[in-house]
Amino acid sequence: MCELHIHFEFFNSGRGNWNWTSLMGPDKEILLQHFPVSEFISGSRGIDIENLWCEFYRLYKIIRKSSHTDEEILEFEKDAKNWVRKFCRPTIGQMNSASAIPGLYRKDDVTPYMHVFAMHIPYFLRQLKEKGLSLRLFSTCSVEKKNHEQVKLFFGGTTMGGGKKTKPVVYDILVFENRQIFYLINNIPNEITCKNIYIHDNG
Repeated sequence: MCELHIHFEFFNSGRGNWNWTSLMGPDKEILLQHFPVSEFISGSRGIDIENLWCEFYRLYKIIRKSSHTDEEILEFEKDAKNWVRKFCRPTIGQMNSASAIPGLYRKDDVTPYMHVFAMHIPYFLRQLKEKGLSLRLFSTCSVEKKNHEQVKLFFGGTTMGGGKKTKPVVYDILVFENRQIFYLINNIPNEITCKNIYIHDNG
């Protein structure tokens, strides 16, 4: 880490738990590009993991380009899907045998961000290309902020631990969000105003 000029350390939080330095965007990119994973994870698995993240960095740089051809987008789409497949590649052969090819990560480790990366980014690139725009002009800061505010507002905490009534957290957030949009579109007040109604008896 020192060779990469990145400050990173593990430290005791004071409650018997270990924590670590939070890396900012530029440091993460440097780490993704240069960190020698194979020097810390021995054997073919270390090499495969290092190659996996080198490939991710290559795909990331493609997204950051100012313009794309149709061929580049198509190639990116195929490579991104293959990257996710490699990410959750299972162990091939008999576990712990000499001929076994160790897997990388679990399918459970695939995140929603990775799903968007492989399944939706190519569509975004095509739509933006038609308008003479590129993805590099946009930031996810507003999305992250909205996610943080929704979770804090609706759950009073984090997305860890699942949602209500055994439903996934994402389900609860989407239900809440859809109701808010429905009220807005149909001009339904989100506050109740109490009124007294007097009935006059003319008889």
